[in-house]
Order: sequence, then structure tokens, then C-alpha cells
Amino acid sequence: MKGKILFLVIIQFFYLKAQQIILPVNDNFELKVKVKVSIHPSDSSKFIYEYSIKNMPTSGQPINQFLITNEPPWAPIVDTVIPPVNWECIPEKPFWQSKRISKSPDIWADLYPGDSLSGFIFHDRKLPDIGYWYSEGTDTIVFPTVIEGDVEELEDSIQKIYYNKTPFGPGKHGYTVVSGPLPPGEWNFDSTMYFVSDSGFYHLIDRVNKCFEQNWLKERAKDHLTRMYERGLRHYQNNRVEQARKVL
Repeated sequence: MKGKILFLVIIQFFYLKAQQIILPVNDNFELKVKVKVSIHPSDSSKFIYEYSIKNMPTSGQPINQFLITNEPPWAPIVDTVIPPVNWECIPEKPFWQSKRISKSPDIWADLYPGDSLSGFIFHDRKLPDIGYWYSEGTDTIVFPTVIEGDVEELEDSIQKIYYNKTPFGPGKHGYTVVSGPLPPGEWNFDSTMYFVSDSGFYHLIDRVNKCFEQNWLKERAKDHLTRMYERGLRHYQNNRVEQARKVL
């Protein structure tokens, strides 16, 4: 659907120098995202990341795409990905899309305003970190944006308004918990122990502050964790490795 609309817009460029172009809107929705992280029951070195989403009743269009990542714009490679019912996923990437459930009439398993859906699951050995969710709506319910101008201006506007609304595309995104790399540091010679560097402690303090900014932590918890990491950093800088390890 999206490709057809863009094709028609491009065709109009060749015939009209100053026209009103109606662009599809992929962000006319409000999405609520919840995440649960647990240790895999049969492999304690692996985490289970499970997301549930709700398309709020005030939304103007259904949702057909959901993506989890720690670095825009691509979904990371993870161990296992499991889709909800009537949705599909790219193997080893936490990127899900709704499936067509009927060809006549043409019906897709999109998430409509007011509906919720759980079961967006992936497994990974990487530790929980702060990253992003991303989602797009379906252009069957269009709340158009009208742009006036010549060909060059319209091409520039399409790039800015249609493609580049977020680091991922034309939908919406927000913060959530994802799998991410270890804090900066290095493994010992036989890879049995990981040593966090100075930068690793600052990395952890940064994550605490970001959690507080998202209202995931109360100020008292933020201050406690920050003081703890600062204490661990002082131990590390004074070669008190065992004390630093206990703090972590």
C-alpha cells in the first residue's frame, strides 16, 4: 500500500510543478509498550524478553509493525524470536509484522485502536539495557498532510516528512528495555571473568540517569544506585578489585 502511494506521488511530479500532494501518515496512533525480562528456565545464561503492546483507543489507525532495537535503524541479531498469533517475524531479529488472515475480503491481523497484543518474545544472552521500540500504522486510515511547492521542494518534503520522521522510518518510537552489550571492559585471559573499566562504571551511571528520565526509577533509587557505582569506581581506581566486584 505504501509503495503504491509513493509511486503515484512520483508520477505526479512529472506532470505538475505546483500541486498539493497528499502524503500517507504512519504515526497517527498512540502506543503503550510494556516489557517483562526473565531468566530462561533451561539456560541461566540467557534472558527472555517479552513485550505487550496496546494501541490506545484515541489512535486514528491500526498498527502493523513492531520493532525492538538498541541502535537505530536496524534490529539486532538475537538467539530466538517468537511472534504473536497471526503475526510473523524475521528469524533472529526482533522485528514483527502482521499477517494477512483473509484474501477475500483482504483482512490483515493489524492491531486496531483499543486492542492489546502480547507475545512479542525474543531470547538473548546479552544483558538488559535501554533501547527503543518502533512501530508503524496502516495507511488504510489516512489523515493526510498537504504540502504545496515545486518539484524540488516536494521531493525534499517527502524525505523529511515521510521517510525521516524517526531514526527508523515514518512511524513512532520510544524507550524500552532491550538486550544490549556489556558495559565497557574486558574479559580475562580465559574468558571466565569480565572486568568493567572506568568507562563501564560511567556507562552504568548513565543508564541509571536515563531510567530516571523515563520515570522508571524513583529519585531515591537513582541516588542510591549512583552512589553505589561511584563507590565501586573508587575501589576500581585504587586497585581494590575484590571490593569493586562486590559492589557490582
